[in-house]
Amino acid sequence: MKKIRSATLVETMVASVIIVIVFLIASLSLNNIFRGTINSDDATLRNRINELTYFVSNEKVKVPFYEDTPLWDIAIETQEGENVMEVLNKKNRKEIRIKLAE
Repeated sequence: MKKIRSATLVETMVASVIIVIVFLIASLSLNNIFRGTINSDDATLRNRINELTYFVSNEKVKVPFYEDTPLWDIAIETQEGENVMEVLNKKNRKEIRIKLAE
């Protein structure tokens, strides 16, 4: 029988450290991607905007209308004869202005 040279302890440690570093980088990258996806998810806001637009066009909501949520401030007011919806993001202070059809 021929003897097979086995890996030394140092080689095993180096290989283990390289594998751990690769998995650490991959995990941090995926975490960053998922956090960005969650923070930019505004599907509920778009749904609420569509709902309020429908209500205003069918006169189910009286203008002026104000709504305060944990993430958004929504205001519908009449400006220059047109209904305007203003949405303010409380996290980044970004404001969206939408003119509503009559």
